Amino acid sequence: MKPSLLIVDDDAAILDSLRERFEARGYAVTTARNGEEALEALNNRPSLALLDLELPRGDGQSVLEEVARRGIDTTILVITAHGSVERAVRAMRAGAYDFVEKPFDTGLLEQSMQRALERSRLVRRVEATRAETATTKLVAESKPMHDLLDTARKVAESNSSVLILGESGTGKELLARFLHEHSHRADAPFVPIHCAALSESLLESELFGHEKGAFTGAVARKKGRLEIAHGGTVFLDEIGDLPESFQVKLLRVLQERSFERVGGTTELRVDVRILAATHRDLQQRIGEGAFREDLFYRLNVISLTLPPLRDRPGDVVALARSFVEVLAKDLGSAEPELDDDAIDALCKHSWPGNVRELRNAIERALVLGDGVSITTDDLPIDIWFGGKDAESARDPVGFHAQVEAARLRILEEALAACDGNRTRAAERLGLQRTYFARLWKKYGRD
Repeated sequence: MKPSLLIVDDDAAILDSLRERFEARGYAVTTARNGEEALEALNNRPSLALLDLELPRGDGQSVLEEVARRGIDTTILVITAHGSVERAVRAMRAGAYDFVEKPFDTGLLEQSMQRALERSRLVRRVEATRAETATTKLVAESKPMHDLLDTARKVAESNSSVLILGESGTGKELLARFLHEHSHRADAPFVPIHCAALSESLLESELFGHEKGAFTGAVARKKGRLEIAHGGTVFLDEIGDLPESFQVKLLRVLQERSFERVGGTTELRVDVRILAATHRDLQQRIGEGAFREDLFYRLNVISLTLPPLRDRPGDVVALARSFVEVLAKDLGSAEPELDDDAIDALCKHSWPGNVRELRNAIERALVLGDGVSITTDDLPIDIWFGGKDAESARDPVGFHAQVEAARLRILEEALAACDGNRTRAAERLGLQRTYFARLWKKYGRD
């Protein structure tokens, strides 16, 4: 598919020249000669736009500001007259990706466009992933999940803070998105932030934003997640790992619904709903002095607990089939069936890694399988042993690991005895060549 390019300039000669050049390079080009036409064309979300800052009926700066207001995700390069670097910098603060000066070197322009196009593809890939995640439905075939979602629908209607509890991999962010999508805030942003993944200084800048010059590298004012989420929902994942000194700052936001950017003095007020999640025992953390009790009660107005997958066996097969459908599409592969033995193995496994482990197992099976059916041979060894010993499954030097090592050794010895000939090695072991190849690939020997 051709990348789409919008060129906005009031000079007809420049428009014609650039159109001819970039159509010859495989772009689908559209043009606009003023701000109104530019905004009309931007509604079609081209991959990339070249925008002259000097325009009749709406200059380039106002076009950028309107693009930001509408949430249009087109990557924009601005074109500016020589010596107008200050204007270009203002444009970049308003959302432009980069700028080029007139008269421009077409070679440098193309390099900048290529970088911008790569950025555009990445942004849209991320947004597509977010959209898919946001619209993924929580599977609720089991009674525990039916009961949880019934409660969640009622909770979604309020503005109260919610604390989501559950083991790692149970789908806490998905439940948070469910609450957001079933609330009156559904049309406003859902903004997640992973508390455990950021240092305290980065966490403060991400959540509250910062002013220009607030610290080394702060070359421009930046909005924080709270501002971005205004009218919507902020999801604080792994809140149990929040640095103690930062807990006071978050408590103030919950109490006052206001904050200041890092390096700023202006008090900003926001209308957001706070959802938080953790796999930790916060009562224990409070007892250890690692978590503030007053913050806990502010967050824990309502609590929802996601059951581990081992306590909702009725959801395993439905989840597995859902992952087959979604991941096969993502991988661009056929959608295979789960055979009866594979289903039996999935149902018997204890799933210490919960839904995340199941998703990983299905993805692995799709990559290693034949595309027709998923069998036990496509699943990780601790699953196709039936999950009879959960502790051994978690032990990397336990029974299952030893069996897997022995199985690999048998394959290697057969291959060595046949001078590396896989067909003869498969015959020696009484296996079909394709099955031998799948096992060999499964153990990462390709």
